[in-house]
Amino acid sequence: MGRFLQDGEEQPRGPQLLAEGPERMVLAGRVVTLDGASTVHRAGFVCIEDETIAAVAGDAAQLPAEFGKLKPIRTQGTIYPGLIELHNHLPYNMLPLWDVPQRYSNRMQWRNDYARYAPEIRWPAKVLGSNPDLDYQRAIARYVECRALFGGTTTARGLSRRDEFYRGLTRNVEDPDEEGWPVAHGRTDDARPDRIREDILEKLRQGRPFFYHLAEGTDDEARQRFLDLDLGKDGWAIDRNLIAIHCTGLHPADFGQLSAAAGMVWSPLSNFLLYGRTARVEAALKEGVRIALGSDWSPSGSRNLLGELKVARIVDEELGGVFGYEALVRMVTSTPAAMLGWDAFVGSIEKGKRADLLILAGDSDDPYAQLVSAAENQIVAVVVDGRPRLGRRGSMHFSPDQQETVRIGGQPYTLDLAEPSGPTLNGMTLSSAVAKLSYGLANMPELARDYAAETCFLVRLAERGQLPRNLLDAPWGIAMELEPDLGTLRDNCDRASEIDQTLIRRLVLPPLTEVDDPSYRARIRANVNLPAFLRGRL
Repeated sequence: MGRFLQDGEEQPRGPQLLAEGPERMVLAGRVVTLDGASTVHRAGFVCIEDETIAAVAGDAAQLPAEFGKLKPIRTQGTIYPGLIELHNHLPYNMLPLWDVPQRYSNRMQWRNDYARYAPEIRWPAKVLGSNPDLDYQRAIARYVECRALFGGTTTARGLSRRDEFYRGLTRNVEDPDEEGWPVAHGRTDDARPDRIREDILEKLRQGRPFFYHLAEGTDDEARQRFLDLDLGKDGWAIDRNLIAIHCTGLHPADFGQLSAAAGMVWSPLSNFLLYGRTARVEAALKEGVRIALGSDWSPSGSRNLLGELKVARIVDEELGGVFGYEALVRMVTSTPAAMLGWDAFVGSIEKGKRADLLILAGDSDDPYAQLVSAAENQIVAVVVDGRPRLGRRGSMHFSPDQQETVRIGGQPYTLDLAEPSGPTLNGMTLSSAVAKLSYGLANMPELARDYAAETCFLVRLAERGQLPRNLLDAPWGIAMELEPDLGTLRDNCDRASEIDQTLIRRLVLPPLTEVDDPSYRARIRANVNLPAFLRGRL
């Protein structure tokens, strides 16, 4: 299990950080708390006991007695709360950036594009995500959670196997496995107007966070999905449990009604790449709507929240600086925590909260601008529940049976992959996951050719009693949010013939980080829908 190194322990050069260690430790560095007073300790201390922040101090004299006798671990950096992502379709994040063929005006246009979207996104995701070779599913889970972690994310939307959520390296908003933490749920597809009460209102009345993709697009059809929530004399299907995703089609006057929700999740890059426009966040801000950031997914979004912050900063500059650096940082920390109802547990560095932390190298710049401008290889460590999951080599103890060495932007890191209880990945390493997915994507025409035969063969074996019959109608594969009707093995067999093998092409697994993908920005700038102001500043 990973832990920070104590001062004096023999180790290669680097800041002194994590590994399997004492129940108590003190991290020293600049501390950006993101508390209600926006407290920043220029030379502060974070005291951690097990998974909890026991104290935060501005100088050594303020340390509790039980921590004052410990030797602080000098991070040589700036300590932030771990980042929280409320909009990311994780299972698709092994796919490369999509060469968007045209400007769309609502989400159903590209989702029904069988010439481009289906063969380049839908079918490859289906072939790997529900493949009879279960190592593809494990590889997806390992790859996408590491991709999030490498961008400083400690809490994200979940990744599930139709029946059960994986419990991996990061915290899962849909399966927090913690007593008293609200358990989120959601809906990605548009609800039919005649079923708003059943599909939206009843979900909101469950009293827990509910994610809903709302008004995704720029035309009247997209906005109508917002107007559908008006139930007349029964009011609006909007309350403090609703977390609205996108909201691109809302008019400025609509945000007054949306202010009754928990908030909205803004994904500017994905909006621009698909629709050429993003949500009117300045109007949302004026109406008091809380705004979090989400990177959406790899086909049309940023690599991680660090990338999305940079796009949001450019948009903010174009709007005249209505947010500023601190507000942008809060969009990935304290604001999403409050929207979830998790603000008593995460989202800021305060006594009693969980020790979910992101540590960046250096402490000389404006602390908020430093995070917005950071690249992945400026991360010193990512800590979840007091446990370093990622740390620069030389800052963590290394145990080869539970940890792995990776390179991010030329920097060597230690990755702690030891798994908790629950659905696990059978020891799948990141390097194995990368190799598996690289092979699968490169050989996608062959995998797609064999997919129907192999899937339906399993169905026949189960029908004959040669495999357990409950496989037929049991949940199967990784849950693809954009393919809700592919829930069982039989479903996948019945619809496998829809894959047009003549349109399938070979794909390349994208690097895990933007810093290791030198052509990424150029491919973004080549998008046909990108506004000139954004193209010129990326």
